Amino acid sequence: MGAALELLDDLVIAETVSKLRMLEEKWGVKPKLIAPAAQIGDSNNALAIGYANWLGHELDWEVDESVYQMKDFSKDKSRGWVRIAHRTTFYGEIDKKTPYVIVDDVITLGGTLADLRSFILGKGGRVIGMSTIASNEGNDVQIRLDPRNQEKLEKFYGSDFAKFCHELLDVDYRGFTDPEAARILSCAGYVDLGKKIQRGFNEGNASRSKKQAAR
Repeated sequence: MGAALELLDDLVIAETVSKLRMLEEKWGVKPKLIAPAAQIGDSNNALAIGYANWLGHELDWEVDESVYQMKDFSKDKSRGWVRIAHRTTFYGEIDKKTPYVIVDDVITLGGTLADLRSFILGKGGRVIGMSTIASNEGNDVQIRLDPRNQEKLEKFYGSDFAKFCHELLDVDYRGFTDPEAARILSCAGYVDLGKKIQRGFNEGNASRSKKQAAR
């Protein structure tokens, strides 16, 4: 954790802190910071937790450490379809009165951030912002599903797409991130999409089995 905090002194730019401070001004309340923390007894996400604490110190915001990520295998080096097939789940209690800002180390497809947001909303909480230390392209990334891409999904896959997503992934397709939607739209159709999701399931399950065997 000490090494993570030292690294953050070099990585975090003043503009990021200013943008986050504007959220406090906009909403008239100090938000709580929250990061995808691993469950107790598992290896933790030191950079993400460090980032939350670093920002908490800079902004004088509280860090919520009461929510944990169910992490039965590592997605850190997983390809996109593994991340889409295996949604991230969380447990714990949230503050229904104070809004949250979610932070993480790196954004790839944004699925973990979106899943944590869904968890907080499902518990009756609010999310007013997100921030990561880095992204693949080094630029800001839109997490929210763009209405144009939602329309493309509906037009390309038709009326059965909602049922397909519920039965295969147990998710509402409107909850996909914009990068996830772009990946799904790159498929040739249902057969191609189904094969890639199944491959993601299989790769994730194989990784889970290796981790369980190592314990």
